[in-house]
Amino acid sequence: MKKLLLIAFSCFIMLSCSDDDLSSDKDDISIPGRTIYIAGYISDGISETACYWVDGKKYELPGGTEANGIVVKDGKVYVSGYDFGGSAVYWIDQQKFELPGNGGEGTAIAVHGNDVYVAGGFNNGSCYWKNGEKINLTTGRDSNAYGVDVNQTGDVFVGGYYMNNHHTLIPAFWKNGQRANLSIPNGGDGEVIAVAMKNGNTPVYGGNTLRPHSFIGLLEKPSYWINGNRTDCKLGGSLDTISGGEARGIFVDGNDVYVAGNTSHFIFTNDGEEVEGTGGTYGHYWKNGNRNDLPGGPINNYMVSDAYDVAVSDGKVVVVGSASSESASDVAAVWFSPISFSLDRCESQRQVYSLSRLRTADDCLGPLHVMDTCFEGDHV
Repeated sequence: MKKLLLIAFSCFIMLSCSDDDLSSDKDDISIPGRTIYIAGYISDGISETACYWVDGKKYELPGGTEANGIVVKDGKVYVSGYDFGGSAVYWIDQQKFELPGNGGEGTAIAVHGNDVYVAGGFNNGSCYWKNGEKINLTTGRDSNAYGVDVNQTGDVFVGGYYMNNHHTLIPAFWKNGQRANLSIPNGGDGEVIAVAMKNGNTPVYGGNTLRPHSFIGLLEKPSYWINGNRTDCKLGGSLDTISGGEARGIFVDGNDVYVAGNTSHFIFTNDGEEVEGTGGTYGHYWKNGNRNDLPGGPINNYMVSDAYDVAVSDGKVVVVGSASSESASDVAAVWFSPISFSLDRCESQRQVYSLSRLRTADDCLGPLHVMDTCFEGDHV
């Protein structure tokens, strides 16, 4: 059972150019009584290295290209990811475990009791791994799994998609390996990108759906499903300017559902020249389907901001993602309630994918996506 804690957020994450540790211009990223975990990778433009940070201190993960999920339980750090061109992997306190399956990729991780679950896929379809043993989900066709969680009774829920015989992508979940479809708009398709538990027992699936549109063609919206009922998040603007939206992470706080993601905007031209300030990707979070804007940087290569995950504690909202700066289009960013902090001092790319939310030993806030985050005790 997740117990949400009141946390006062007054710091921001910074990727230092002088080394690979995280720091800030004003403070470190630690909060008294809490520990912040972040998983992701660093890149020098040639090679990438999977790693995670604990209160800003970097720990490299051996033999990994990218880390994209993190859970901490009983002081142990569990991270999922992959080695590009190699295999799906996970790490426990930096010890690497390779997962079977050609071309495998781990996309999310959960821990329940003494069992470790990793969602993902391989060359022949979707799967998940339990303690290193591969369990096939949908194979022989296009399919992948992006989220995994376990309820209080030990049922395993995996979310993802598969392609049906009509070449439509169907959002789906697998309960203990048995697939069930989720609804899509007429003439459209969709996918699940994350799974969260409501009150410890009811899975909530976050994802995206496409539907035909007379002006746009195919309009994408962030969506979520509870007990088979789909809610499409409001894009919050005119389709004369917004071309669609995308979900990246989900969090459930009581009866409230939070979705992190973005909207994309059309580029306008005048006499063949782009109109300044038009176009771009903008980060948001949605609460029960209603959009809340996140401030970003100046438009840089059509990027303003993007949100990868969201967490809530006693009404306090924290979102992680990326934002633009004058010198780069995609640098890590964290929003605490209404205040935005971005990372803009590094010229080299340092992409953060997973922020494990502030934790104590017994309490957890759940996963936060940049691409995934959680407090210690999540997924237990």
